[in-house]
Amino acid sequence: MNHTQDTQFDFLHQFIQRTLDDAGFQNLTEQTRAEYIPQFAAEAERRIGLALIPRLSPESAEELTTMLADDAVTPEQLREFWKRSVPDFEHVVERTLNEFSKELQDTLANIS
Repeated sequence: MNHTQDTQFDFLHQFIQRTLDDAGFQNLTEQTRAEYIPQFAAEAERRIGLALIPRLSPESAEELTTMLADDAVTPEQLREFWKRSVPDFEHVVERTLNEFSKELQDTLANIS
């Protein structure tokens, strides 16, 4: 996994930690968190991608493909690409994560 993916995962990992805590699951064991957080983070990442990729022009989609194939691309470069390519990038990500958080909290409420 390259540095960009590590940083992205760290952000999503922290987001999922907060969501679990907000849903009343502060006392989950580290083993349980280690088991489920990567799965929840992968789902959040998938949803962000599904929300952002359709907003790319064909040229931007080609540029993204090239960037993702380059292990030297930094998280900052990738973030700048998204900001440049999707004018409402921050809003789309925020809305997508808020929707996912609500859905996850609703699901967790049904199992507690």
